Amino acid sequence: MTYQIDQSGKIEQTDKNTVIAYSNGTQRAILIHRKVKRQIQEMFRERGITKYFIYQTFAVGVYLLIRNLKEIQKITIDQEYPEKDRLIKQIILDLLKKNKKPAHDLHFARIGNRPRAHYAAKNVFDRKKRADEVITKMADGRLRGCFSTLVGAQPRPIRKNIAKKKGKVK
Repeated sequence: MTYQIDQSGKIEQTDKNTVIAYSNGTQRAILIHRKVKRQIQEMFRERGITKYFIYQTFAVGVYLLIRNLKEIQKITIDQEYPEKDRLIKQIILDLLKKNKKPAHDLHFARIGNRPRAHYAAKNVFDRKKRADEVITKMADGRLRGCFSTLVGAQPRPIRKNIAKKKGKVK
């Protein structure tokens, strides 16, 4: 059975959350919070690659959605950005390969407003259902997931303030 993927709330609309969801009998949805989108956009702006912000973020969102599928699946992604299908597909396949996940059979097509994937995304976007995963900001300012690695940010260790919780540490 084919998985269908749809998006509610465009990536470039940084004043709104984005939901990316799939359906094939089962449904799964991830939410990318608007604050996180603005932070990602700023990271791209600082590096002078703002035109890729939308496509990279969408591709990473799709990757995060499908990364736990164990077997190779046929996946149809709604054509959100028609001229950039090849770029988005390549980013997703590179992330799957890098993280030792199955290379799914990815296709782009218009899926319209009737499929279950549309309603899976729309219901989370409209707050009728909860997302299965929410992309959030971590306490030390780094983004959870792989957004920071896509733009070459250097990972920083998480600092834990043990001294405050357990007294002074020698």
